[in-house]
Amino acid sequence: MNDGPFCGKMKKEYLVTTDEMKAYDSTTINEIGIDSLVLMERAALKVTERVLFHYKSLKRNETDSVLIVCGVGNNGGDGLCTARMLADEKVPVCVVLFGNRRKATKETKKQVKILEKYEIECLNEIPKDKQFLIVVDALFGVGLKGNIEGEYACIIEQMNALEGYKIAVDIPSGVDADKGNIMGTAFKANETVTIAYQKRGLFLFPGCEYSGEVINAKIGITERSFKDKLPAMYTLKGNYIELFEGRKRSGNKGTFGKLLIVAGSQKMAGAAILSGLAAYKAGCGMVKLIIPEAIRSVIQIRLPEVLILTYENSDGLTEEEKAAIKEQEKWADAIVIGPGIFTGKSSCDLVRLVLTELHLPTLLDADALNIISKEYIVRDLLNKKIKRGEDVILTPHMGELSRLLRVSKDVVVKNEWMSTKTMADILGGVVVGKSARTYVCQREKETYLNTIGNDRMATAGSGDVLTGIIGAFLAQGLPAYAAAVKGVYLHAFAGDIAKENAAGMGLVAQDIIDGMNFLKQ
Repeated sequence: MNDGPFCGKMKKEYLVTTDEMKAYDSTTINEIGIDSLVLMERAALKVTERVLFHYKSLKRNETDSVLIVCGVGNNGGDGLCTARMLADEKVPVCVVLFGNRRKATKETKKQVKILEKYEIECLNEIPKDKQFLIVVDALFGVGLKGNIEGEYACIIEQMNALEGYKIAVDIPSGVDADKGNIMGTAFKANETVTIAYQKRGLFLFPGCEYSGEVINAKIGITERSFKDKLPAMYTLKGNYIELFEGRKRSGNKGTFGKLLIVAGSQKMAGAAILSGLAAYKAGCGMVKLIIPEAIRSVIQIRLPEVLILTYENSDGLTEEEKAAIKEQEKWADAIVIGPGIFTGKSSCDLVRLVLTELHLPTLLDADALNIISKEYIVRDLLNKKIKRGEDVILTPHMGELSRLLRVSKDVVVKNEWMSTKTMADILGGVVVGKSARTYVCQREKETYLNTIGNDRMATAGSGDVLTGIIGAFLAQGLPAYAAAVKGVYLHAFAGDIAKENAAGMGLVAQDIIDGMNFLKQ
């Protein structure tokens, strides 16, 4: 990352679209000069390695065979080439080639001729009443357009019904490579060997539920082929202990960031507790909560480490309360506002005050977003804050995002990434679009797609924990984009650790915070 001190050892993995991958293919072949058949051979070699690995572990007798179902595009050519390599390893193969062979690509036609020399027949249909140890899907690649219907849908249903271990080449047939949508029907793989770069659809829902384990096969298409046009999306892999590297051993509570959190209400004291505790666990040195006086006692009992500043009621802030809050700009390094504050008069006053008077890196979440979405004047104040060059992060879930964009939730859910990106482009700030997959977007930056975490994290208070974590990184001096990416990753990794340590089916938000206690090298 180029945004300050950020997880240097963690691995950045690009997630490409169909058009991006086609462009990189073309550059590699036509400009760099690596022949397309060479790339096909390399791809097939990687697929063959995975098939052999599973064949050797699953093999029961000499008659166990591998079924490879191919189309007439280059994805099919990869499958045909794999069949030949398996035959060289004395593995019994059954090859099925669907589609108009006269319309096959030149590379695929070449592979058919080679198989003829090997005396391996390309059948026109899957043999009935026969089981296979492994089933390889090389029917369609990333270029599939339109839903799969008719005989092709029947073929995929046949493949899914077979009992063998299932491997997809590049992407399971029927999964939209860009959006992860299911195009009528799709091959259900145990494993996908994706070629050169990982495709977005392998990690977006529901496509990721059809992909199984994703193996990235490097075949010689490298970043040289980007020609300074990087893929628009990436993800991160690595142990999150690396997120804490670089802390000064000589530091103190003042040097590790002071975070101001405006959170909680009489009915939702827990939001303030969760955000504050998460901020501490994410390495923040000091946290001060701005809360209603009515919940002071419960906060002090549950979170004695925090400093507290209170206001009296929900009918609006007094001038003295406003002045006391303004003074916090001298103390704080960053501010978070929104978890559990509701949308009453005092909450609106707080949001306005933060946007106009506290010139600090700012994260707006939950009810702060609801206030912004309802009041044009407050939205205008947000825009002015961003135009002043102040770091701003918004962390909406898809419902909140739909209200901010003033479109139906169905429109947002249909394309979560584009909706998040649109909001970021409109504002110029950082937008964290929260869903089963979370997106971090900022104008003119690559999108970070979080690909870890789990469904048990879909629990009340999980968002409050994320808010505290990102706020902690803002307070520690990271730019907004880097703080958001780092926070989202840490939150998800802690959730995965919490899942490993959970006895039951569910988690509570506190478990995610506790997940940070089980940091392992």
